[in-house]
Amino acid sequence: MNASPKLVSKATSSFEKDHHIFGLRGILAISSFLWIFFETFIPAVATHSTAGPGYQRVLRIVFGTVLWDESLISSFFFVLSARAICVRFLKDPTADKFAGAIIRRSIRLVVASGAALFITYGIFAGLGTKYIATFKQTLPNHSINSPGVPKTALQGFNAVFDMFWVVRQYDSQAANAFWPTSTLGRVSLLYNQSWTVYFLMVLLPFGRPQWHVQVLALFTIGAFWMCSWGWYSACALLIADVTINPSLASKLASGLTLSEKRNWKVHYPLIGFLMIPIGLAMKYVWAVFPRYIDGELVLHPYLDLSEQTTRRQFAAADPYPRVDDFFVIFGLLLIVETMPKARNVLSGPWLVSLGRRSFSLFVAQSLLMWSAGIKLWIHLHMANGTSVALANLAVFITTLVAVILFGEAFYRVVDVPSQWLATAGYYWVTS
Repeated sequence: MNASPKLVSKATSSFEKDHHIFGLRGILAISSFLWIFFETFIPAVATHSTAGPGYQRVLRIVFGTVLWDESLISSFFFVLSARAICVRFLKDPTADKFAGAIIRRSIRLVVASGAALFITYGIFAGLGTKYIATFKQTLPNHSINSPGVPKTALQGFNAVFDMFWVVRQYDSQAANAFWPTSTLGRVSLLYNQSWTVYFLMVLLPFGRPQWHVQVLALFTIGAFWMCSWGWYSACALLIADVTINPSLASKLASGLTLSEKRNWKVHYPLIGFLMIPIGLAMKYVWAVFPRYIDGELVLHPYLDLSEQTTRRQFAAADPYPRVDDFFVIFGLLLIVETMPKARNVLSGPWLVSLGRRSFSLFVAQSLLMWSAGIKLWIHLHMANGTSVALANLAVFITTLVAVILFGEAFYRVVDVPSQWLATAGYYWVTS
């Protein structure tokens, strides 16, 4: 291996220049904490599948739709990932940058996700899961499933291995079933859809800039027809491309031309400000009438023509790229990428710091709330007779502190070394 520590450090730090992207991840990390807490301890505030008092339903509709909506959070992380992984190559379109984007991500996600899963195996093998069943029945909470525990070491290893080979039914894979909150399948989805970005991004630097929008638009239309996540991937790549390519960036700054003769233009931030209310209006409709939440699938013709699936089966099989989330996410990105003040706000040190630790915090939130958090709730409410409200407050404060500490430890012990190992592995393979 010819990679020196200086080279590794330089390669790692050179990537982290789009600080506003980390800032957005930091905000999502906060939203994720809220969602996991509410989904676990006050489910009626996070989901319609568990009944609760009327005020909790109002909180879910009014605030949850924007601040802790699981679909919006996971889709936003997906888009920011696709937006970030192409930056190095688009700025310097060489073979080593292309190879590095693939090799580094593969090594890092395998190491970090594998470590997280093996920690999970150890925790729930020691604690068991009977206390979770007791908690679900006592609260009650019918919207969560108790995590499984691998019966053998080989089963646990295969769960990690399959994460990076399975290309469909992400929520049905073993790793997701072993993970508290059943959200680890999103990492598998994120990784496998990275290949769509890799395929498309290698074409862009060698084609005429004015054709980039048309090519990615055609791919987006096809992916939208199929209701494929490639629709999101292509749009995220387009956002990255127009901010990096000088020719496209100038057009982005000048606005969308409606009439050259009359010099009519619409600035892109305005388009973003129009997209967000459209997406939020859709989300509020689904929040008020949850039985129609999959109604937007009628917009994807493939599902009506396919003989292999129906809309109902498709919706039940996996998370899919939603139209409402698209308008909110890409409307916000249009605003952020075209307004320096918004980028400056998102580049605040504490938000960037949270964003860099977003995966570590994701691991900490799921593990601690479903182990120490539920255990503490049972001790306070069932053993000592503390009211549900006070037990929830104690769990919120305790797990918040614990998540910060555990997340920082995981970041320093697992996440940062996985980044170093990914870069070192890249130099070893290519040297």
